[in-house]
Amino acid sequence: MTGRVLQPCVSYEKIVNRLLRAVMGSGMHCGIDYGTSNSSLGVVKDGKVVQAKLEQESVYLPSAIYRAFPEHELNDDIESRTIRQQLGNAQGMLYGTEAIEAYIRNPGEGLFMKSPKVFLGSDLNKDQLDFFQVVIAKMMLHILEQARAFYGHDLTQAVVGRPIRYHGIRGEQGDKQALAIMQHAAAEAGLDEIVFMYEPLAAALDYEQGLSGDEVLLVVDVGGGTTDCSVVKVGPSYRQKRERSDDLLAYAGNRIGGVDLDINLGWHSIMPLFGRGTDALHNKAFDAIAVNSIPSQQAFYSRFEMPVHGKADAVRERLYKVWLDKLSSHLVRSAELAKIALSDAERHEFGLDYVEQDLQVQVRREDFREAIERSTEKIRQVIDDARQASTSTIDKIYLTGGSAVSPVIQQVIRNVVGDAVPFVSGNMHGSVACGLSVFASRHFSG
Repeated sequence: MTGRVLQPCVSYEKIVNRLLRAVMGSGMHCGIDYGTSNSSLGVVKDGKVVQAKLEQESVYLPSAIYRAFPEHELNDDIESRTIRQQLGNAQGMLYGTEAIEAYIRNPGEGLFMKSPKVFLGSDLNKDQLDFFQVVIAKMMLHILEQARAFYGHDLTQAVVGRPIRYHGIRGEQGDKQALAIMQHAAAEAGLDEIVFMYEPLAAALDYEQGLSGDEVLLVVDVGGGTTDCSVVKVGPSYRQKRERSDDLLAYAGNRIGGVDLDINLGWHSIMPLFGRGTDALHNKAFDAIAVNSIPSQQAFYSRFEMPVHGKADAVRERLYKVWLDKLSSHLVRSAELAKIALSDAERHEFGLDYVEQDLQVQVRREDFREAIERSTEKIRQVIDDARQASTSTIDKIYLTGGSAVSPVIQQVIRNVVGDAVPFVSGNMHGSVACGLSVFASRHFSG
């Protein structure tokens, strides 16, 4: 799938890109993994993928933005303004780790968003659609600017990763909306041509580079926003093909990913401290932690009732602190870090000092297993659907995506496919970007 988007006017960013192009010469092709948790970009040089450093010494840029409200806006009624108005003219935006750190320092003094990819397939009104078009375009431009500076060369063509199903409830219409937003962003960032590729297929192409014999691979990609599975033929017999659609034997996807697992764990192990299970605050606590739902976040931050007379109890005070300082994303980040820690340990203890001094939470791996039980049922179904759709014998199971590291998730996969087929893995976070880069070098090389 390719796409170009024509705009009625030339933006400042496009003028800059044209100047860069004039200085740097003709463009290169690249692979772009615009991820829910992190984004990365690579090109093939001398037969090897070289990933661009997107912030400091890291080839991964956390998918987060922050825009500090100007001083004259801080006294305004921010909550009554549309999210597009809160974004303003989108100048002075911070990205990645810098954005996360700015939000942690000043949570109530700016607009913060982590993992905007989660929302691209959602039911968006005009204001929300406009907002995400601007945010994704800005993030894509930032990624490409960093990469162009790193390589010292323009980038004009790209293979861009996409999940099999975007997160949301709109099905095919949501997928079309998400792809349109990504096409718009690519054009705004100065790309002349893009091709979309399924992310688990891209991961398989990265793994293929090291093979000496042909294999049939079940790729299980548990990403930040979705879980995708593909059955793919890989190996020396297929490596030089410019068209790989015939080698994709089956695929299935679901809108359950790492962000959902983080929220599940937060709801199970953190939110009892904030009113989960109480008559008065249960629903409010749910809306607080549901950072991947625009309606839930709007409902939570619309208003908060505190006692007119007397003192609120500790639970209400904590939830009020979350509301006042806009700490929902911070709570989910704490759950995410706990999930990561539980990949290597049976239990983990962490603090919520940003809410209340000395407030501690202890979680066990079994707590995580219980917390994500409903989500893992859907992951099981995706894996089974992909297997059932192919008649080929699967040689290996290739794991990719950050959440696939978890022993809990790996056991879910084992429960579906049994113990006979071995697990293999490579670059858990970079395999998609590397595979996209490999395919770009073939697709655009003529």
